[in-house]
Amino acid sequence: MTKTFKSIKTQTKQLFHFIALTFLAISFHVSIMESAQAQNSKPEKSEQLKTLLAISCPNFNEMVNNYQQKFVTKMTNWSSAHLSQADYQTAFYPFSGPDVVTVMSLYPKANYYVLVADQIPEYAFIDTPEKLSNESQSFECQMLSNFSRKGFYLTNDLIGKNGPRPRFIKLLIYNIAFAGAKVNDVKILTINPDGMILPQTKGTRADGVRFLVEAQDGRAVTVDYISANIADSGLENKPHLVKALQRKASQVVLVKSASHLLQNTYFSIMKNILIQQAQWVTQDETGLDIVPYAENFNLQLFGRFISPNNIWAKSPSAQRLAKYYHEHPSNQELPFSLGYEKAGGSMLIIGQRK
Repeated sequence: MTKTFKSIKTQTKQLFHFIALTFLAISFHVSIMESAQAQNSKPEKSEQLKTLLAISCPNFNEMVNNYQQKFVTKMTNWSSAHLSQADYQTAFYPFSGPDVVTVMSLYPKANYYVLVADQIPEYAFIDTPEKLSNESQSFECQMLSNFSRKGFYLTNDLIGKNGPRPRFIKLLIYNIAFAGAKVNDVKILTINPDGMILPQTKGTRADGVRFLVEAQDGRAVTVDYISANIADSGLENKPHLVKALQRKASQVVLVKSASHLLQNTYFSIMKNILIQQAQWVTQDETGLDIVPYAENFNLQLFGRFISPNNIWAKSPSAQRLAKYYHEHPSNQELPFSLGYEKAGGSMLIIGQRK
C-alpha cells in the first residue's frame, strides 16, 4: 500500500513537472511572437517622438554615469555570478513603478521585459507631448537625481504629494536611459481576450505602453509597461489580464520595493500566480511571504535582514523573515544597495523552483 501510494505520488509530481515545462515552452513561444512582432522594423522618429524622448535635465549624463557605476555595474556582475543558470527570454516585474533599469540590470539576457504597476502613463503625450513648467521640470530632475544616488523613488514623489506630479511616461523613458539603452519607438499597447499583449488598434482599450529599445549591447529589446491594479479587486473580473500575467510570470520574476503587499490576503491572486508559474523569483523583503516562498523554491540568501523599514515594523511576515534569516545565516554579501532603507541594510533572495 505504501509503495503504491509513493508510486502515485511520484507519478503525480512528474505529471505536474511535465505540465509546468509545457506551459513554460508555450510561454517562451508566445513571448517570442509578441516581442518579434514589436521589433519588426526600426521606424524613423517623428518630431512628436523626438520631443517625447528629449532629455531635459541639464546634468542627466552625469546622473546616468553615477548610477551605472554605483548600481548597474554591480548588479550585472552579481547577476552574472548568481543568476547565470536561469533560462529566460522574458523578465517580469510586478509593482515596478517606473523602475525599468533594475530589472534590465538583474536580468540582462532578456529580450522582453514586462513591468506592471498601477500608475497610468500619459497616453496623449505620445502624439502631443507637452512642455513642462520650470517648476515641474525642476522637480522631475530632482527626483531623478535622488534616484541616481539612492536607487529608488519615494512614493509620495511619484503621486505628487511632495511636489508637482511627474510625467510617468517620461520617468519610464529616463529609466531606460539609466540602463544605457535607447528608445527607438513608443506605442500604446492593449491586452486581448486571450491575454496577448499587442499594439493598440482602433476601438481597443489602452492597457499600457510599449517601448522598442536598443539595449546597451546593441540588441533589440521590447519593454512593456502594463498599467493595472493587481490586487484581487483589480484582477478577479479581468480574466484577460490574469492570463497575460500568468504567462509573463512563468520565467523569471523580480519583486522589489513592493510595500509588503503580496503578504496580504487581498493580493492572493497575484501571489498564487508567482507561486504557481515562476521558475525563478528574485525578491527583497517586500515580496512573497517566506513560508510559501521557501516551500516552493530553493533559496539563496544575500545580505542581512534584521527588521523591515519602520513603516512595516509590526509586519508579521517581516518577523517571520527575520527569524528565517536568523535560522539560515547568509554568508553572501549583497554588493549594492537596493530597496527601502532598514537596519540590516539591503538584502535579496534568489528562489529557484524546486
